Amino acid sequence: MTTTPQTATHEKARAFSTGFTVVINSFDAATRQGLADDPTLTKLIELSPPNSLLSITDNLTTDDAQIVETAGTIALRLTDKKGDIVGAVFYTPNSKAKPIVIDPTGYGAIVIGEPNKANEVIALNDLDSGIDVYMHLMGIDKTIIISPQKTRQCFKKMVQHWSSDSLVTVPMTLDDKGLINLLAGVRAQALVTVAHIVTMLQHDSYEAILADSDTQLINLQESAYYPEWRDDPQLNEPMIYSDGRFELYHDGLFFVKYNDDEPANITFKSKAFVCSPLEVIAKTRDTSSGTWGRLLQWRDDDGVLHTWSMPLSLLQGDAREYRKELASQGLNITPNGKQRSYLDSYIQNYPIHKRALCVDKLGWHDKQYILPDRAIGSDGKQLIVYQSANSINSTLTQQGELAQWRDNLCKPLAEQSRFVFSIACAFAGQLLELLEYDGGGFHLLGSSSMGKSLSLKLAASVWGKPDKYVKTWRSTDNALEGTASEYNDSFLPLDEISECDPKIVGKTVYMLANGQGKGRSTTTGHNRIAKTWRIIFLSNGEESLQNFMAQAGQKTNAGIEVRVAHIDADAGKGLKTFDSLVLAKTSEAQADTINELSHAYYGSAGIAWLEHITSDKAATTANAGQLVSSFMSQYSDLVGQAHRVAKRFAIVSAAGEIATQAGITGWQAGQATTAVMTCLDNWLDNYGRDGEHEQRQIIDHIKAFIEQHGSSRFQPCHIHTYQDFEPKIINRVGYHNYDTGEYYFSTSTFDEVCAPFNKSKVLQILDEAHLLNVTENDRKTCKVPLPFKKNRTRVYAVKSEILSCETTKSTGTAGTTGTTHTPQGLEPVPSVKTPLGQLGQNSSIC
Repeated sequence: MTTTPQTATHEKARAFSTGFTVVINSFDAATRQGLADDPTLTKLIELSPPNSLLSITDNLTTDDAQIVETAGTIALRLTDKKGDIVGAVFYTPNSKAKPIVIDPTGYGAIVIGEPNKANEVIALNDLDSGIDVYMHLMGIDKTIIISPQKTRQCFKKMVQHWSSDSLVTVPMTLDDKGLINLLAGVRAQALVTVAHIVTMLQHDSYEAILADSDTQLINLQESAYYPEWRDDPQLNEPMIYSDGRFELYHDGLFFVKYNDDEPANITFKSKAFVCSPLEVIAKTRDTSSGTWGRLLQWRDDDGVLHTWSMPLSLLQGDAREYRKELASQGLNITPNGKQRSYLDSYIQNYPIHKRALCVDKLGWHDKQYILPDRAIGSDGKQLIVYQSANSINSTLTQQGELAQWRDNLCKPLAEQSRFVFSIACAFAGQLLELLEYDGGGFHLLGSSSMGKSLSLKLAASVWGKPDKYVKTWRSTDNALEGTASEYNDSFLPLDEISECDPKIVGKTVYMLANGQGKGRSTTTGHNRIAKTWRIIFLSNGEESLQNFMAQAGQKTNAGIEVRVAHIDADAGKGLKTFDSLVLAKTSEAQADTINELSHAYYGSAGIAWLEHITSDKAATTANAGQLVSSFMSQYSDLVGQAHRVAKRFAIVSAAGEIATQAGITGWQAGQATTAVMTCLDNWLDNYGRDGEHEQRQIIDHIKAFIEQHGSSRFQPCHIHTYQDFEPKIINRVGYHNYDTGEYYFSTSTFDEVCAPFNKSKVLQILDEAHLLNVTENDRKTCKVPLPFKKNRTRVYAVKSEILSCETTKSTGTAGTTGTTHTPQGLEPVPSVKTPLGQLGQNSSIC
């Protein structure tokens, strides 16, 4: 027996295996007052011997230091066939909570009546039924035993244990005949009645029930009995096949061969287990009556329901592949090779008449939203399912209620700009198809322990368990292609961009934002249809995409930076990602609280969101369009690329507002818009409002080249040039005119200088910025005299003003938090700064 020091909660630490009787008997007997009028326990205390029920005042601790929360419960002893205490069941009066069972032996029973070997033992699996049966049989030599756990295997073990010394009778109805197969071979008898035994005893005596012509007593040990098919709508009907038939019961799918000479067709010659219960729900096909399949449904050992629309083509190849998929999702399949082959025949030939439409992409399909295991928004006229060669284990899991997630987690964060923005992103993916927008991403940028990953996990809690829903950049672009297609028309959080290969990150960003995977061919050489998607993805990292790609010697262009907008994770309030402290006294403690809450409540908001937007898709579309227009009216000065990115922010804002209108977030109207505007203004501070980011990049690129190589790769060119005193130039790209300050780039080497930008685009930008001396407009070149050359030479002449050119961004905000926006309304907010004029006009970018 092990002990531990007593704590404030006065926990008793005992070893169940060596002294459970001492431990359990150390508590006082329960009183009627202590049962709090619980009806079951009140009946039990009246029927049981004195001191049978104990009042447990402390928690118990097992040998491995695991605390069992038993304080405040009523304990009911578990007894073996010898009458020894082997465990206990702990009930909380008037509670729907599942009782706590401690039974190291696994065969302990709740015993009502005298455990006399001469008595008939009646075994039941329900405490209320056991009490009612005993009340009707009081005074008769019967002992009632009740399984403490409502599982079939525990019930079987209890019956096996008690039947070794006594006659055990198991009451059941015609609908419970599946128990006969479970208890086959056990030294017991099945009492099969037309109604539940408690109902029968209300009208007849036990002896009268036994004498009834409709009652059956079946010797479970000697009879080779298999139940006839039950009338259960949740299970498929039997399927005749070859010299037997497939029968589906709660304990599995069997191939059964019967005795032909048995008129009742009850006894069987052989029964082969195929797999755990597997239902064929419907035949599936696409809109063109192709890609036929079968919709399958089963539960794993934890009782979790799985569905898979399996293409029939998988049965024509290596059947092991589809069986591996079923097994990986919890279906128990026989290891016997011959019996495994029965599964192929059952799935392919089962005579189901129901039809379902299969689609090869998740997300919107007309007015329905397709998930891996269901469709939301269905009108019931047609069943639509997702079909693929692999069964997707959906990440859309749920814990807790919507009100808990909303009131404890989401609502208190209404003033936290980065967190509200992240949550709104989680709702935005479903609006992309409605608003005909291709999607794109956002990147939260900041140092370590800033709270970036927490923002992603909080947003992920909208849809499922954060640690499971959040994906990582640590994969190939092919793997992310598959992930993106599974998150179509939804939200994809990607944690820590530094884990991605910097050589492929640029291509990956393009792929995610553009919504199309690689083209591939089949084994027959035909083109396979490329995967497509629309997603909003939210990334994070300690470095910008530009700096990260530079590590691999790659440069970003404006296209990439438009597709993934960088936002500073630091809210600028001295609290890292937070704008204020609302859930704790420090930012670290607040982060811990948010992390705990997001793992306690998750998944309910996403389903509520889908139910809301599918209830009237047309109205959702109109509402979203109006909200986006209202948002964009406040940024009417934005043009080009900046306008395009702002549109993505506007969709996020609309999603947050619609979710608020639906009562999902608990925020006030306008709070989502305010947070999104704060993040957009932060992006504009870094990017610029004029939308000409690529132009600035090009000018900075040429300027940096001149500053880096001005004295090493440009040969001096002026009126006082003397050959004897000129430095030797290796790998020359052009000339430097000391008199005018101009840099002359050779037309043959300028492509090298411009890379990765297009030369024509570079010349256009330099000319529009008045940084190019042009005498031949059609070529953007200038003919100039060069040393030791007889004729004038054609060059690209860049003016010296480029070295003093400051390509500052024109912004419309003051400070890092952007323009102050009114939280309740969506009226236009005037810009506080004048936007920079367009390139090519009188005002120069320099």
